[in-house]
Amino acid sequence: MLVVDRSVDALEHLRKTTTASNVFYLVGSMDVLPLTDTSADEILAAVVPSGEAAAEFFRVLRPGGRVAVATGDEDDTGPALNLDAHEVERLFSDAGFTAVTVAAAQGRLAVAARKP
Repeated sequence: MLVVDRSVDALEHLRKTTTASNVFYLVGSMDVLPLTDTSADEILAAVVPSGEAAAEFFRVLRPGGRVAVATGDEDDTGPALNLDAHEVERLFSDAGFTAVTVAAAQGRLAVAARKP
């Protein structure tokens, strides 16, 4: 399992609290994943979706691979609340994903999609 986050502190906290032995931690961005093309079966992400991230998820997933994204805002002016569910669905569809589902409610957003 590979965990990518922009925050060294968040990765260090996770490293200290994770008991699994097969976890690798890298500082980075969901927009530029440190993986080769078609090298992942699944992606779980806690980010505000963007077109760049959706395209990057598509690039690294194998055919039949799945992505799940979840994000939320405590602040009612935060970026997740300013996303339209139809726009998020379009971001993933435009990247090439099928079976895209988006759920948005009470400051939370969840996306699930599959690479054909």
